[in-house]
Amino acid sequence: MGFFASFWTWLNGQLADYIGTNTARVGQALEPAIVTLGTVYVMVWGYLHLAGRIDEPFGMGLKRLVTLAVVLGGALHLWLYNSLIVDTFYRAPTQLAAALVGTPDPVSTVDSIWDRGGAVAGYLWSGHGFSPGAVGYYLAGAIVWTLIGLLCVYTMFLIALSSIALAVLLALGPLFMTLLLFEGTRRFFEAWLTQLANYALITILTVLTAALLLQVVASYAAQTAARGSAILTVDALNMVLIAVLVFLLMRQVMPIAAALAGGMALNSFGGVSRLVNWGLHQGTRATALTTAAFSNLVARPRRSKTIATTVARTF
Repeated sequence: MGFFASFWTWLNGQLADYIGTNTARVGQALEPAIVTLGTVYVMVWGYLHLAGRIDEPFGMGLKRLVTLAVVLGGALHLWLYNSLIVDTFYRAPTQLAAALVGTPDPVSTVDSIWDRGGAVAGYLWSGHGFSPGAVGYYLAGAIVWTLIGLLCVYTMFLIALSSIALAVLLALGPLFMTLLLFEGTRRFFEAWLTQLANYALITILTVLTAALLLQVVASYAAQTAARGSAILTVDALNMVLIAVLVFLLMRQVMPIAAALAGGMALNSFGGVSRLVNWGLHQGTRATALTTAAFSNLVARPRRSKTIATTVARTF
């Protein structure tokens, strides 16, 4: 079993009971607050009913009773929580992706790419002594290790991120279900559902994209590694280029999932652009304020002279 397969097995073992155990703990910890909010919810409805501010008492009352039953049953007693919400967002995406690609997960392919890419880098790194002409081989080996490792780590990052994020979000489910009671807090529940859909789509898109593209990298890595110690730096060029191309394509998984789910993509490169734009905006604003202040200082003596002239002419 390779490194990434070992990590994936360990992570699945950790997350196996994480959702059920922590969801029950969150529900127990929030039970007093949930009961209090439910009481306030009923009291507010009763006050509005007595004040005559409800146009359809029967319909609104039935709606509020159903909402209260769903919140109390789902948040406190976890009615259908595991069989409906957990299965839909946590288990169903993995099962759907596995059915589409025909394999349980692409982790075995990631391990294969890392092993063969490491073999290519090892052939380039060793067997050339310490002669001045061997510097290029050492540099090529380091580049192969870096780029292949970057591709494998990023692919595994997407797979692990979706599983961990879904587990944490589902464990906090009772908290967000409670926020369904009031109109002003329902947007938090909607945002929670959006994030669940976002990471579920990341799971599906990552597995499908990896199954499609990683096979190409694995094929190039196998062909290059087959040359053995007779390998040259130019032989590893095609493998490096296809690894970079697949890495750039894999980086589009999260923006696509975020666009489909209506969420926000986890993109670190966008933070740099926002920081630069903020700096330019602040610089422009400071320049405008300085110009306005300077204009006021210049205009004051002119106003004084104008006022003095007007007064002199008047008198």
